[in-house]
Amino acid sequence: MVRASMGWWDELEASLTAKLDDFLRAHPDLAAEMEQDTLAEQETQTRQLLQQLQGETQTLEQKILATGEQIRLWHERLALAERAGRQDLIHAAKMRQGILMTQGNQYWAELTVAKKRIQQLQALLTQIQSKRQQVQPPTDSSSGYQTPDRVEKEFRNLELEREFEQLKRDMGRK
Repeated sequence: MVRASMGWWDELEASLTAKLDDFLRAHPDLAAEMEQDTLAEQETQTRQLLQQLQGETQTLEQKILATGEQIRLWHERLALAERAGRQDLIHAAKMRQGILMTQGNQYWAELTVAKKRIQQLQALLTQIQSKRQQVQPPTDSSSGYQTPDRVEKEFRNLELEREFEQLKRDMGRK
């Protein structure tokens, strides 16, 4: 029963999608406007993700600096314990220093990933902005023929949308 209804639903969805595609081919000015709206939304979302990641990088940089200061402090304490010949404190200082080094390395790895994602988002934002400038309503709306440039643009749009969705999924995993 569920399977039959899923087939019906899929058929309805395919039919509606085909009708929408036909309508948009008949009204290229509306298709261009829809594409502009989609690109504007993607640009807004990309900017928001960029701001979020930039905030995270600032926080990570502060954590790295604070951890580095703690490592320096425990290095000094280790030297003091060694000069005093206190094996119990030497061992404790080395343990604390090791924990802090591990923590600092973790923060550094997170910062590296965040900066790489920022670069990807900035590149994506540039692509979106460029695409927004390219998307214009066609001048000859009477022709249903798509020029090779138009087909190229459509494929670039599809690729850009997929890349954007993948980045959003990647950001959601963090």
